[in-house]
Amino acid sequence: MNSSGRTFLSFALLLSAFVPSAGAKLLEDTVAVVNGKPILLSEFQKEAATAQEFWTKTNPAAMADPANLRKLKESTLEQLIDRELLIQEGARLKIKVREREIDNAVDEIKARFKKDERGNNLSEAEAEAAFQEQLKGEGLDWGKFRERLSHQILARKTIDEAVKARMVPPTEEETKAYFAKILTYLDSKSTGAPAGMGEEEGMALREVAGQVKALSSERVRVQRVLIRLSPGASDNEKKRAQKTAEAVKKRLDAGEDFATVAKEDSEDPESAARGGDLGYVLRGVAPPELEKAAFVLGVGDTSGPIYTESGYNVIRVTEKRAAEKPEYEKFKDELANFLGGASFQKKVEDFVKGLRDKATIERNLPATL
Repeated sequence: MNSSGRTFLSFALLLSAFVPSAGAKLLEDTVAVVNGKPILLSEFQKEAATAQEFWTKTNPAAMADPANLRKLKESTLEQLIDRELLIQEGARLKIKVREREIDNAVDEIKARFKKDERGNNLSEAEAEAAFQEQLKGEGLDWGKFRERLSHQILARKTIDEAVKARMVPPTEEETKAYFAKILTYLDSKSTGAPAGMGEEEGMALREVAGQVKALSSERVRVQRVLIRLSPGASDNEKKRAQKTAEAVKKRLDAGEDFATVAKEDSEDPESAARGGDLGYVLRGVAPPELEKAAFVLGVGDTSGPIYTESGYNVIRVTEKRAAEKPEYEKFKDELANFLGGASFQKKVEDFVKGLRDKATIERNLPATL
């Protein structure tokens, strides 16, 4: 090393020796640094808690596995890094976020608090209280809340300007070709990955093919009231749940509105918010006991309590449809939307990857988090 190099190294060491507490504090309070801009531990913890709360509600078994929880936190960190890159790119492109855009976003978020988890309307005072409680729970004051919204809007507008504005919708030929691939896959009776496709592309085609099949198969639309059972429920718990389901059946037989009863008493919050609507039941998809009852009942008929692993179900059939051959004209608009969305998602991923390739990113996510 020449003399100038030794001098620089000595100077750097001198600096680190004189500012140890500031450096340690920075590492302690950040989980990543993106082009010199820190992502704070507190910000990460709020985002991770929100993601964990969502997945704990929708897939509690998966969240009970520490390995999945760790993956969720790592994924949350990567999303925060992507957002920061988009914010920095938006600033470089001099994209503005106007106050009225933030006001509109505030109104949109507040509107989500006008109903409770069961879909019941709340008064303005109740909705405002629920909103303020959410802010408090996330440790946000009004200023920081608007600042977060401003950053989110800037990230979205960056994508709009750099990617969305340059998108070209799929052609009719492309949509028809994709529909032909779906029919070929359905005709093959395969349940595995389509031949000649990558993993993600294959999974997407399988999912779309499944929806085309569902909307073309014999199907029955039902409403449901669920009296849930806990895993490994005791005989006494099952008896109490069955008795409650029988009481629900009596109320429905007496003429009470099914949607109202579902909102009041169903322990499946997602369908309860829709008046108990489960959508279409297909053969071979729903639990056998529930499927058997759904296809035997007539339209407008209500079942007695049906025992399944999740609990006791009381269902009513609202519609029946016979199987039909999939026709392109029926699906073309949704397929075009799907292909356009998939292409947009791919271009966004490529755009963000380009930003990552040019960025300096340091990750400090502690192993214990």
